[in-house]
Amino acid sequence: MTSAAQQGNGALTAVRTSLSEQLSALRGVAPAELPGPLLDVAVRRIELAGGDVYMLRPADWEALRLAEVAADRPVPFWARPWPSGLALAAELAEAPPEQGARVLELGCGLGVPSIVAARAGAVVLATDGASDAVAFAAHSMALNDVRGDVAHADWAAQGEALVERGPFDLVLGADVLYTRGNADTAARLLPRLLADGGEVRIADPGRSNSAPFLAAARASFSLESRHEGDISFYTLRPRRRS
Repeated sequence: MTSAAQQGNGALTAVRTSLSEQLSALRGVAPAELPGPLLDVAVRRIELAGGDVYMLRPADWEALRLAEVAADRPVPFWARPWPSGLALAAELAEAPPEQGARVLELGCGLGVPSIVAARAGAVVLATDGASDAVAFAAHSMALNDVRGDVAHADWAAQGEALVERGPFDLVLGADVLYTRGNADTAARLLPRLLADGGEVRIADPGRSNSAPFLAAARASFSLESRHEGDISFYTLRPRRRS
């Protein structure tokens, strides 16, 4: 008889194999060349309204960071479950999009908000500028038995491609205003991504660039904001043209 622990270990082994194949293809390297900490994965259970969500992540972020820096690759900020992402997922679980709504997540990282939106029946596109991130997000969607698309897309460089895939009823962003460039790009791009009657939901941990973003966004959007602890939530809706 196979124990639950053995079944769980077997499932993780299968996930590592699948993840290895996808990551090696995205990076254009042999599986043996992938850093070990990238494939040392763990599953985290997140309790949310409407049911738990399971997130696949690298088990040791610091070990992955050191390995990536040693290989002269960017710091894998995508690989951490940042508070803003979890907070946005919790908000979506409480107030989910309508079934069939077209949802885009920018800078999805590990993809928890996208999973919650997909669970509600939305048509989801999760995007990130880090190819590793979308591989993990895709596996987490499968782990939660939800359907959604993922795309390796830097929204600053590939904004036009995202516009062509729209318009979207809901655009999500969790802690995406960490650079002034991101803030400026978001202010220009977001109005072009939304369908009529659509909205943007952003969760932000108080980044200094949120202020210039909000100032610029007010030209195109009406703004609602609320704060819970260290996280600010912004809902933006296009202003009606007179």
